[in-house]
Amino acid sequence: MIEDSDLPLLIAPKGKYRIIGIDKFHPPGTDHWLVGDYYDLETALKIARAKTEEAKPLATSSSIATVYYVYDDKGWYRGGNIYYNE
Repeated sequence: MIEDSDLPLLIAPKGKYRIIGIDKFHPPGTDHWLVGDYYDLETALKIARAKTEEAKPLATSSSIATVYYVYDDKGWYRGGNIYYNE
């Protein structure tokens, strides 16, 4: 789970979109990482969804799955979670 102290990690550089990987099975603090920054939202969403799709067979439930989310340069969540069709 990403906490308030992790907010700087969620903020992409100005004009970009950031993909963050999140492993819901691991304990807080070891459960998320930066994948990369992209100029185009659709490209970032496509990559995030593809990475989640790749990881999907490794999880028995969406509650413990590894997922990839996209955030913008203000730290707002923009989508990517295939479990909720985002």
